[in-house]
Amino acid sequence: MATMADNTQTSAHMHPWKISDLVLFPAFAAGGVLEWFLPLHIPFPPAPMRWALGAALAVLGVGLIIWSKLVLDAAGQPSLPGTPTTRLVTTAPFSFSRNPNYLGALTIGLGGALLVNAPWLVVAGPVAGAILQVWMIRPEEAYLRSRFGAEYEDYCRHVRRWL
Repeated sequence: MATMADNTQTSAHMHPWKISDLVLFPAFAAGGVLEWFLPLHIPFPPAPMRWALGAALAVLGVGLIIWSKLVLDAAGQPSLPGTPTTRLVTTAPFSFSRNPNYLGALTIGLGGALLVNAPWLVVAGPVAGAILQVWMIRPEEAYLRSRFGAEYEDYCRHVRRWL
């Protein structure tokens, strides 16, 4: 099996099942279960304001994911884990976040939490983000660092991981 050090690994995730859905869905499902059985009584904004903010965040998250996928497609690069990367994409949403797809997914989750008035789902977002960072982002960063070296290091110095 190839290692990061020998620069022959073809992708960050060698197992096709290791995708962000396996992190995001359980985290938000757990938040939903907690909300059902142990509701938090935290005052959220009133319904019309909460719905507008939740919908705006969900649309923003979907838009960010679509935008990043379109930019990757235009550059001839994959957006799915487990697929080789041949070029470092640093433009458009990748110019302000190294992980716009994950950021978009978490933004959708926050929007959904506001839409359904579920504080536990708000708590699930940072938990899912932390798990994503360890389980998905760190291997991806190690792969990109081994694949693109100084170019990726320079990118990391100028663009934050999340925002």
